[in-house]
Amino acid sequence: MRRITISFLLLSSFFYAQDSNRYTDSLFNINQSVTNGIYATAPEINSPYQGESLTHSAELKFHLFTPVNDTLKNRPMLICIHGGGFVSGNKEHDDMMEFSKIFAQRGYVTATIQYRLGMNLFSSVSAERAVYRGLQDGRAAIRYFKENSETYGIDTNNIYLIGSSAGAFIGLQNIFMNEESERPASSYLISHFPPTLEDGPDLGSLDAINSTLKYGSQPNGVISLWGAIQDTTIIKDSDGDIPLLLIHGTADNIVPFDVGSPFSAASLPPTYGSKPISERLNTLSKNAETYFVTGEGHEFYGVSNGNWNPAPNVYWDTVVTKSTNFLWNIHKPEAKFGYDYIETGDKISFNDSSKGAVKWMWDFDDGTVSYEQNPIHQFPQWRAYLVKLLVWNSIESWDTTSSTVYTFEVGVDDPQDLPINFELKQNFPNPFNPSTKIQYSIPAIITSLPVGVRGGFVTLKIYDILGQEVATLINKNQTAGRYEVEFNAEQLTSGVYIYQLVSGHFVSSKKLLIMK
Repeated sequence: MRRITISFLLLSSFFYAQDSNRYTDSLFNINQSVTNGIYATAPEINSPYQGESLTHSAELKFHLFTPVNDTLKNRPMLICIHGGGFVSGNKEHDDMMEFSKIFAQRGYVTATIQYRLGMNLFSSVSAERAVYRGLQDGRAAIRYFKENSETYGIDTNNIYLIGSSAGAFIGLQNIFMNEESERPASSYLISHFPPTLEDGPDLGSLDAINSTLKYGSQPNGVISLWGAIQDTTIIKDSDGDIPLLLIHGTADNIVPFDVGSPFSAASLPPTYGSKPISERLNTLSKNAETYFVTGEGHEFYGVSNGNWNPAPNVYWDTVVTKSTNFLWNIHKPEAKFGYDYIETGDKISFNDSSKGAVKWMWDFDDGTVSYEQNPIHQFPQWRAYLVKLLVWNSIESWDTTSSTVYTFEVGVDDPQDLPINFELKQNFPNPFNPSTKIQYSIPAIITSLPVGVRGGFVTLKIYDILGQEVATLINKNQTAGRYEVEFNAEQLTSGVYIYQLVSGHFVSSKKLLIMK
């Protein structure tokens, strides 16, 4: 009798956390590389508000943060946009500064930006124009950072927005108000006789600010913290599939979670919050990720108008974690692999089928690793091994997967005598009292090997007529062959029962009858 080693993989394909991984762990010290940089100039409403026509030329500024001693030249970017209802607030808000620092520590380039303020809280026209100006500014910022991507080390294919309240309005409008035909009527020239405070110039196209920069103005993902949009009718199939994370408290009385006017001010037009946005996206099969907290209000992670009040609360870490995983899942590669047997079955060829990977590391769970894309490995003993594959893409984003490899020894006289198909036979005798025998066959799945066969993981269980498991007869790895197992039903009552054989994708069930 020949002794041969047979191996097979029970594919588990699960992700496991790695320590010290870029974009999910804090790895770097950070540097505020730019302080009060200017990304655009634009006409801003004079303060105090005296009408839409009274403006001054404003410099729109940003702070930029980068990881210290980072050798990567093209990094994802996160742009942080503060709240304040378009009437107050600044890029130094505590939460936006903290997001900038946290994500720079994880390996992103980050910036917190200023946009134009100025709005009449008693005018729906002024409110719509304020949001539209913010949309223009957010788009201008994206084009600016793309234009200067080499200077700041930015990967232009991975630029993301996170915004709070008014900042979330800017991010959401960017995704959904992306055609000139969707501009609100209030964004065009307004002129009355006699003049009113609402009279103002045409605000221009979506990209009127930094119009000379011919780059795309949309982000590759948006995190909306308690934001809303003008109307869900602007959400269309043609908007594409920009990933979106909606975070909102269901009791928000500043920016309604559902439909309603901000600040509960009847003078302001109704907005559509995270709930109707999510519902509309679901209707279009464009599901957003959501984190909705029942009973919580505006800025529920511990700030008031963007500043700690007095400090982050228990929700802050949850929001940071969800935001971290949301962004990582957008730009990470997809780790995946298969396998094959070579020669006499004592070696395994691992075949990488990952998406977007440019570097690989295999851990064979026997003290050895490989950095090849498609290694061949021989295992030293007959036991289970957890084979792990870790991959990276061009921006050093990572992913991992693993499979359990079982190696064990069998003896085979002639592999050609083994079954080539699964089979579950009718138990005999049937009916029976108190015992019966069940026969089944496990095939030689790999028929191309000159010598050697394999089986798989096998379960054989008994269920009552209601589907409740009453006995497990087999629950282990078995090599190819023909098997017989005896079932003693002495502890069961008379009646009809089901026995079921499962191995891989094969499932077969039959009835048996106990008569006492």
